[in-house]
Amino acid sequence: MNSKRLSCLLSSVLFLACSGVVRAQTADTSERRTNAQIIDSILTPLEKRILDLAEAMPAEKYSFAPTCGEFKGVRTFGEQLKHIAADLYLDGAAILGENPPGDVETGEIGSRAVRSKPEVIAYVKASFEYMHRAAVAIDDANTLIPKPKFSPYGDDPTTRLRIAIAGIGHTNNHYGQLVEYLRMNGIIPPASRRQPAGATEKLGKANRSQ
Repeated sequence: MNSKRLSCLLSSVLFLACSGVVRAQTADTSERRTNAQIIDSILTPLEKRILDLAEAMPAEKYSFAPTCGEFKGVRTFGEQLKHIAADLYLDGAAILGENPPGDVETGEIGSRAVRSKPEVIAYVKASFEYMHRAAVAIDDANTLIPKPKFSPYGDDPTTRLRIAIAGIGHTNNHYGQLVEYLRMNGIIPPASRRQPAGATEKLGKANRSQ
């Protein structure tokens, strides 16, 4: 092989290698998500799990609270859901720099006007919608902001991302409690129910195709 052909071949190899690096870098950049997108992507499945539990519990059991053991004064099932919603309203308001909506009362008990199962579920749905809106305001620079007096936890100053993470952790904590409430009433939580034959395989294929 003469030197001219060798030079052309090396140039072609170098071009292809560089093109691959550029494509990889472009893909990495396009797949990089913002803090707002990450928080929103966590909120979406969490919202479904909470609402699935809320739907699974019969209306007459919304007043259920454990009594066997050291459970004196604990929240009922319905109160747990309203507490989750109240906290989301507070977190969302802290992120957005607004006064909390949702008629949230002292102690994060939620609105006293919300009583029935349909009302509680609607209240929880609205709180997640508000938190989704707040997630959009979470910045990547993690700018320090004053912690509002109504905010239930966190340092002062704090960041919007820190508030959102704390709120997600709080909601997951109460999700675990709600799961136990269902099981105490002989109800298998929706997320733990056996999937129909082939459903897991179909889900795996769907995930791989995305």
